[in-house]
Amino acid sequence: MEFSRNSSSTIYSDSLNLALLTPAELAMLGITPPLPKQDWQLAIKPLSQLTKEVDCLDDDYHQVKAVLDENQVASSHYRQPDEASDVALEVYAQGEIAAVATFSRCLEDYRNPRKSTELFYEVTLHTIYVKKAFRERGLATCLCELIINIARTDCDDLFRKLAQRSIQLKLWFSALAITEGGEAICDLLSESFVEMADDVIDDLIEEGVPVRYQEPMIFVDCLA
Repeated sequence: MEFSRNSSSTIYSDSLNLALLTPAELAMLGITPPLPKQDWQLAIKPLSQLTKEVDCLDDDYHQVKAVLDENQVASSHYRQPDEASDVALEVYAQGEIAAVATFSRCLEDYRNPRKSTELFYEVTLHTIYVKKAFRERGLATCLCELIINIARTDCDDLFRKLAQRSIQLKLWFSALAITEGGEAICDLLSESFVEMADDVIDDLIEEGVPVRYQEPMIFVDCLA
């Protein structure tokens, strides 16, 4: 199950203190859902530190990834990798890599916004892949849940800070699915992303934080 990046540029505001948490900081939050077995482990790290063990994954992983890389480079929205925003999730079971997910969280440049009253935050899914020997155990669902938990952490912080400046945060989710399994993952993440936004905004409104709801934008293309 593979996906391509199609995301906005990533620049952070020091004056507004809008820097997203780094993978190392995210790993300290305890937001990882329970894995199928207690002795399995999940690592959150920068995409640049993706384990070399992925080179030994099944051939279908590399074949699909080649298509994604080609689409990514050809995209007019292609951007250079970012150490803080491009994230890899790795699941280890029985001493070997069992599953991997890669994605980006991007915040629009506040110094050059599309509108002075809005900023865009986007989650872009690149890859979710589970080795054949570990499928049908809920690993892909766990990875999706963690991606949404990370987005929830980002959005709660951003909504609170931008509300103080009367700036509206607009949420995007994007992906490219090129397998049937990828389409199912995209559907799950798209729905979960919208539900996450609903929950965060509802909680903030109950607290009296001046936020206004606008349904997230979902951009999912399917080549399957």
